[in-house]
Amino acid sequence: MNSAAAQEIVFRRVEEHDFPTLAAWLAEPHVRRFYQKTPVTLAQVLQEYGPCVRAEEPSICHMATSGGAPFAYLQCYRNADYPEWADLIGVSDGISVDLYIGEPTYLHKGFGRAALSGYLRRVAFPSYAEQTRAYIAHELTNIAALQCSMAVGFLPLRRFWEDGVETMLLVIDRP
Repeated sequence: MNSAAAQEIVFRRVEEHDFPTLAAWLAEPHVRRFYQKTPVTLAQVLQEYGPCVRAEEPSICHMATSGGAPFAYLQCYRNADYPEWADLIGVSDGISVDLYIGEPTYLHKGFGRAALSGYLRRVAFPSYAEQTRAYIAHELTNIAALQCSMAVGFLPLRRFWEDGVETMLLVIDRP
């Protein structure tokens, strides 16, 4: 993927009409392997993502689109707003970013790097202007995600256990 194509990635807030797309993505084998281990129903997607869409919780949730077609889900949040998460990863500063590519045809083509890099620059850091660091976590066996994050500039910080799975915490400073 070239840099011109990366400029075509647009981030828009998740809306309720996106829930069927999210439910379908969460059922994809590549998403199930690392992000959504158990099957979910549309009602469960509504319950999980509804508070974010209605701004009832502090996370910011987006769809990444290319050429108008959604292909990935991203979210960011201040670690201090989620004390249990901050305790688990051992940090109280900064923001965390989560993402997955839902559309299988967008895998292994540079869209993850472009989406993560663009999201940090255009959404995550500007949304939390007082924060100077961002964190992302991946299972140690999710080699593609680890490589993607490191290609964007994240550096491994430490390992931790999440739900019985050894996970790597990575960090990047605001450019």
